[in-house]
Amino acid sequence: ALAAQFNAPIVAPTNGRLILIAVGKAAVPMMEQALSLATGTPEALVVTNYENAREVAGATVIAAGHPVPDENGLKGAQAVAALLQTATANDRVIALISGGGSALLPLPVQGVSLKDKAATNEVLLGAGFDITQMNLVRQQLSQLKGGGMARMAAPAKIGAYILSDADGDDLRVIASGPTVAPIGTKSKARAVLQ
Repeated sequence: ALAAQFNAPIVAPTNGRLILIAVGKAAVPMMEQALSLATGTPEALVVTNYENAREVAGATVIAAGHPVPDENGLKGAQAVAALLQTATANDRVIALISGGGSALLPLPVQGVSLKDKAATNEVLLGAGFDITQMNLVRQQLSQLKGGGMARMAAPAKIGAYILSDADGDDLRVIASGPTVAPIGTKSKARAVLQ
């Protein structure tokens, strides 16, 4: 079914690199499909949950904790950030995003530790918040969520294929919206927590 929806060629730029980054519970099949459609030899990185991880020819795969972030997720997030920060205006970045990406990419903002993020995630999961409220808070604690991936990729051109698992298909909610605008402000996140 994925192949039927996602079958246009992914063309590498003439004078730059094609960078493919897949994040989420469906990251492996999304990356396999993208690699089958890509021209040239892209740089490819996958971050997915332990249960769905497997080798992908032509890509580095990092398995991490879900729904609670763990040390491997931090390593995966750091690898994503490091790759994005090498992107130039000549490069093209394609983000392959699916549900679960919020927990799988814990790159905390300054002053927040991985332990803090994991504890916050456990509180949010146990408090009965809906996914929009949880991801509003998660975005404020992350360098990659709420458009962070897009900001890090600049000045490279970035595109995204996003597989929705969210009611209403709000792209800001899926994996906490790493390639789109944030759900809300810090003050809105604070109000949800209060």
